[in-house]
Amino acid sequence: MGKALNRRSFLGMAAGAAALGAMSLAGCAPSASNDATPLASAGVPESWDHEADFVVVGAGTALTGALKAVEQGMSAIVIEARAIAGGTTALSGGSVWIPCNDYAKDDRAAAKTYMTKVADGLSTEAIIDAYLDNASPMINFITEQTGVAWEIADRTDYHEQWEGATTATRTVKPIDPETGKSTNGGGYTQPQADKFTELGGTILFNTTAETLVARTLDDGRQEVLGVIATDAKGATLAIKASKAVLLGAGGFDYNDDMKAQYLDIPSPCTFMVETCDGKGVRMAQGVGADLAMMCYGWGNAAYKVIGEEAYANKVVDANIAPLCYQSDTSSMWINRYGRRFCDEAASYDSFWYGFGNGRDTTGEMLYTNIPAWYVCDQGNRNRNAGGDGVATPDSGGNLWGVEASAEPPAWVLQADTLEELAQKMGLDELGTENLLAQVERFNRYAAEGTDPEFHRGESTFDQGGPGRPANCLEPMNVPPYFAAQIVPFLQGTKGGPRTNEFGQVLHVNGDTVPRLYACGNNAGCGTPGKYYNGAGGTVAPGMVFSYIAAIDAAKLDSWE
Repeated sequence: MGKALNRRSFLGMAAGAAALGAMSLAGCAPSASNDATPLASAGVPESWDHEADFVVVGAGTALTGALKAVEQGMSAIVIEARAIAGGTTALSGGSVWIPCNDYAKDDRAAAKTYMTKVADGLSTEAIIDAYLDNASPMINFITEQTGVAWEIADRTDYHEQWEGATTATRTVKPIDPETGKSTNGGGYTQPQADKFTELGGTILFNTTAETLVARTLDDGRQEVLGVIATDAKGATLAIKASKAVLLGAGGFDYNDDMKAQYLDIPSPCTFMVETCDGKGVRMAQGVGADLAMMCYGWGNAAYKVIGEEAYANKVVDANIAPLCYQSDTSSMWINRYGRRFCDEAASYDSFWYGFGNGRDTTGEMLYTNIPAWYVCDQGNRNRNAGGDGVATPDSGGNLWGVEASAEPPAWVLQADTLEELAQKMGLDELGTENLLAQVERFNRYAAEGTDPEFHRGESTFDQGGPGRPANCLEPMNVPPYFAAQIVPFLQGTKGGPRTNEFGQVLHVNGDTVPRLYACGNNAGCGTPGKYYNGAGGTVAPGMVFSYIAAIDAAKLDSWE
């Protein structure tokens, strides 16, 4: 069947025209690389290898939609490229951002005000209302089906200075039934996968979705009928979706061509699993999907050396980000000109935008803040080694990816004076002067307890989180001094096919693409919108809108 089926009845002209429109509306120049271009849809095959009412691509946040589908009586198949369920969601910290949940008092109007501000004009009121209407029911549904219990996490909304933000109210985490303590994302992904199969659902592991099967309607739109996939042996599978397909295959973190084409801030490495290669986004483009949020990511910062090694080896390594000690006292982030450029203790998504603030206007037009340097003194190292660093109360004193008391890696620069450190960093005379002046100002700010330049230490997040307020400003004056290069990195790309409040994928002409839904990083939904709501703000939208998609798809008649 393989080759003949995979090439039979392609709707080349319609798919190509729709995809070209999708790229132009995304506001980015098209790439000549095949890895950044849409995948054409396939025509209806003569026979199907598998069929179900609801076909889901990806077993991460989309598992919630798959489980909701079978709970409603639909048959469902999940196509998963890896050998296990959960995707990157299973490797996450387990947080899920759920406003107006049943575990803490909240105010819907305040939550909506906050979400609207976070969206920054890149979502709609209908989408935000849908999130608010379904977030808590979705979490309760998981509990009802799997027995997973939840608790409020001791986390603040990431932009607490914005109207409507709260502390220790909207982030929930799953509880490990054996320890009684909160656990990671696997604490709710695996139970959902287990319940899904118990209720009759099928997961096709080691199977990669390749293209959507579609037919052209009288109005010119392509109606999605199923998926063409490849199994572990290389055989082509035609999988029929009688009611709908849900794309939940992640973003394009492992597609360098797509990142170069779309991202505003170069982010060379990622915390995502290697199957986040953009194929799900391109599949949607192949049926004429519009795109949204393509230039944005869920950002963070990584040590350049560790991050690049992890990316090259396609591993998810928690050591790559300085996140766990971003608010350490006597440390700062320095750009190529010896200047600070952000509140280093802010939420990770916030300082990711700082990397993109500025480019040279002459010469090579380089980014001012990429790469940057994590600079600290021995006092910082001592506090980490002692396990009492501000943002590392539970970390055991990790620094540069090793124990802080251990010998620094070879790529960490070390010097007895700041002048010597600046020389090793490659700063010129002006850059060295800037660094010395910056440290002098920083030390003065630390003595005064305030940072008028970047307001470090003013928020609860900066101080280490609710329940453990601490100083995150301390003079940098204990030699030797250390520097390590850092770069922006991704906790997921944020762009994909534009969707509405039902999770339906929208065509470039504004209509829906019949029978096609998308969620998570496979959708151009975001938080909804641009910025990060709070802990769990990445996985929650994927779970919420996959849940909504399953409810909406259940109302459809079979296409036959």
